[in-house]
Amino acid sequence: MRRSVLLAVIAIVVVGAVAGALLYRPAAPKVRVGYIPAASYGLLWVAYENGYFTQEGLDVTLKEYPDVGRLVSALASGEIDGAPITSVAIAAFIGRIDASIVAGNSLDGTALVTNAAVSQLSDLNGLTVGTVQYVPGDFIFKKVIAANNINVTFREYVTPSDALFSLEAKNVDVALLWEPYATLAEYRQLRLALWDENVYSKDYPCCLQVFTNSFLRANPDAASKFIKALIRAEVLCYTNSSAAFPLVKKYLPTMPNEIVYGSVFEIDPDLQRARNPLSAYMSSADLQEFYSMLVPSIMTQNDYALLLSRIDTSYYVKAINALKSEGFSLPERYS
Repeated sequence: MRRSVLLAVIAIVVVGAVAGALLYRPAAPKVRVGYIPAASYGLLWVAYENGYFTQEGLDVTLKEYPDVGRLVSALASGEIDGAPITSVAIAAFIGRIDASIVAGNSLDGTALVTNAAVSQLSDLNGLTVGTVQYVPGDFIFKKVIAANNINVTFREYVTPSDALFSLEAKNVDVALLWEPYATLAEYRQLRLALWDENVYSKDYPCCLQVFTNSFLRANPDAASKFIKALIRAEVLCYTNSSAAFPLVKKYLPTMPNEIVYGSVFEIDPDLQRARNPLSAYMSSADLQEFYSMLVPSIMTQNDYALLLSRIDTSYYVKAINALKSEGFSLPERYS
């Protein structure tokens, strides 16, 4: 009798332990992510609002910042764990932030906007051009203008809205604007004379997803799960834009619907793509080529080497392989 009672007690204990193990779920990693209110950050918002981060077991908190400089400062101080940051800002601040590039976030997306008689780069000779700090498209235009020995005066602004206001006030003749401000300028009857594609034939990274290295060490699986969520969001954006659009519009409440949709969702008939494609796609070879153009104007050769060492594709590759194993249909650019 005692033996049977003992065995029954042991069985109950074992069953209870197994049930407890099955019911146990580790706490979701907390991920603090910063952003600025620009359409190129739409991928982040769609992934968050549609629950893709939660599906991947991540507890994501979003925090807004007014400009790229303050976003980078928040990352450097440890106030946030990661953020999509413009590729040029990463180059400019690589020595101040202990972070790694793990994925893309958006591509291209800058136009030369004017109310003057400008239809080609040579028409800029003698004009004043409004530009914005740390914007990749602005840098592309500047590089090509310099290479063609076109004499212009640059006037730099902190935000694209400042540059647009200056153009409308006729303080500058031309402004380089990234989305959604280029489409907004068109909506206000200004003319989009040239796109980045007209002066630089390759896709280039507008924003890149970065995480601090301390976060990556403490949460080794979080980045790949985060990237999976971004790719799911990318597919939703371009297969069901009617579902994705309101998720982006929520974060740009004062921007007219036509502007938000036209900047990141609508396929421009001339460009044959969205004006500012939302995409987690990343190519280390393309990044290396793009960043080589920023030496020595934006960064030193040493900083260039440091930046290349901070491109970590392992999380990106892991995310893509995981999606493939799940039978997820990836966009063609990932093949």
